[in-house]
Amino acid sequence: MGLSHFILANMDVILDKWTEFASTLVPEKRKFNREVLIDHARLMLETIAADLLMPESPFEQTEKSLGHNLLGTEVSAATMHGAAREESGFTLNATVSEYRALRASVTRLWEELPENQPMPPEAVVDLVRFNEAIDQALKDSVNSYYDEKEQKIRLFDAILSSTPDLSCIFDLEGRFTYANKVFLELLGMQLGDLVGKTYSDCGMPNAAEKDRQVQQVIHTGQPVRGECCFAHRPGDGDLYEYILTPVYDRNGHMDGVAGTSRNVTDRKAAEIRNWKQANFDTLTGLPNRCLFHNRLEQEVLHATRSGGPIALLFVDLDKFKEANDKFGHDAGDLVLQYASARMRACVRESDTVARLGGDEFTIILQDLTENGHAENVARKILGQMQRPFHVRHQAIHISASIGIALAPFDADTPEELMRDADHAMYLSKEAGCNCFRFYSRSHRDHLP
Repeated sequence: MGLSHFILANMDVILDKWTEFASTLVPEKRKFNREVLIDHARLMLETIAADLLMPESPFEQTEKSLGHNLLGTEVSAATMHGAAREESGFTLNATVSEYRALRASVTRLWEELPENQPMPPEAVVDLVRFNEAIDQALKDSVNSYYDEKEQKIRLFDAILSSTPDLSCIFDLEGRFTYANKVFLELLGMQLGDLVGKTYSDCGMPNAAEKDRQVQQVIHTGQPVRGECCFAHRPGDGDLYEYILTPVYDRNGHMDGVAGTSRNVTDRKAAEIRNWKQANFDTLTGLPNRCLFHNRLEQEVLHATRSGGPIALLFVDLDKFKEANDKFGHDAGDLVLQYASARMRACVRESDTVARLGGDEFTIILQDLTENGHAENVARKILGQMQRPFHVRHQAIHISASIGIALAPFDADTPEELMRDADHAMYLSKEAGCNCFRFYSRSHRDHLP
């Protein structure tokens, strides 16, 4: 029996042995049925068997001995097998071992047949041709395996390089194994120069902390998030959000650490602008009604818990409407800006001066540890408001009426404290303006 007929007649036995061996090479936690394991082996054997029936010229013998492919379809089957094995997670060594097992299975079964002893010359030729075919299949399968892997790497790199995010991969020693184009451009390095280095080796900002975080991911298996500033050029820094995450292979073993960073400079700037627009008065730059109420709530809560008093001053500008009508809204806006700056200069850095709207202002004085502090601040503000405001070569004269309420003595809620300070301000208006009044539960005016 020739080797060609032997292969075809014993196809199932050969494939069973192939399947049995291939099952020992399956990646951990993966399952494959018989048809998947034999995948293209049947087509390779059928093609080799058909080739063995064909006469071979000296030229063909020479070409095959040199490893040049002349089998056509068989190469396609081997090529598909190599790509499929890479896709399924087989190692290259496992894939090569399958061909060794196929070779051994066929030759061992063939040699064990009684009628093949001693082996005739034509059988020896068949075995030589069979081994050449297996060698060629192995070569094409390995090439396909590498092509598949390299294609994935190229695709992976193309995807990561098409985004503005910085992407990189570290090995289990915390050294770079990959960085995408954007990251390399930021570093001003080539990939070959970066691979094998740590953050510290590259002299990157906060390098020691970054290396420590990579090691933290390696040892804990938990992601790490953070923010850092990175300068593209001297004097220019951008803010990046980043995450370092563990990477696991198909067997569940940690294979490395992947890092992704995103430039959030514009987003953070927009968030700050939006926050300022929502919490600060656009004309004066002072906290607006919203931020004032938030701070007042916190300060009243602190005062009621600790017993340390705070004062709320309600300030209304006298004669501002008349000046605004006389000199125009632009001049009125400047007066409001100047008045805000003067009030701010009368208080401590920790105190709050806010504009509620129009010509109404509020002031929160924290921690009144000194007797008479609220009174002294009120007198300073009155003095500042009496000074003329020079706007466009005009001297504009206004004054202020101030109401003062204390927490927790007069009230223990923000709403009540606002009501009491507002009431005291109206008492100062009734007293002729340009003065201040403390709130009194008995509605008596108290001049300190």
